[in-house]
Amino acid sequence: MTAGAGGAAVTLAPYAPARHRDLLAAWVEAPHVARWWGPPEARREIVAEAPLEHGALIEMDGRPVGYICWQRPTQAELAEAGLESLRTDMRDPDALIDIDLCIGEAAALGQGAGSAALRQLAERLLAEGFERLMLATSVENAATQRAARRAGFRPARRFCEDWYGEMWLFLRDAEAG
Repeated sequence: MTAGAGGAAVTLAPYAPARHRDLLAAWVEAPHVARWWGPPEARREIVAEAPLEHGALIEMDGRPVGYICWQRPTQAELAEAGLESLRTDMRDPDALIDIDLCIGEAAALGQGAGSAALRQLAERLLAEGFERLMLATSVENAATQRAARRAGFRPARRFCEDWYGEMWLFLRDAEAG
């Protein structure tokens, strides 16, 4: 558990597709989320595939306010985005994790839930032995960029992704803590 900006307890809770899929579907269609999560077909695919590899609900004081998921990107996915070099300096190329974050409840925006959830997940993944964590967000998504920085991620470079346009890549490496 970590406290959000207003002192609310932020926790990661298990994501159960049968129970939570409708909630996630509503969140990714909310205007403040949809603009960052691609065209409608991409958002439908995200909901259908959730939790991708692993996923969790973000809760504030026990109330679901968002979703965070993580997966190992394939070499093809990295190459498509021009990010194949991310694995070249790693001891274990399979120790790279890609994280996606969504604060679905508009009332929870700006309350520190995103950075607290990212920090919790990063600490857990690094403790499990993953070497490098990555998060990509639109160059226009200042809120996610702030959350990433507060959670110990550093901006690494800009790149372009077909569906999403210009993106910032944020990294957090095990050595950096």
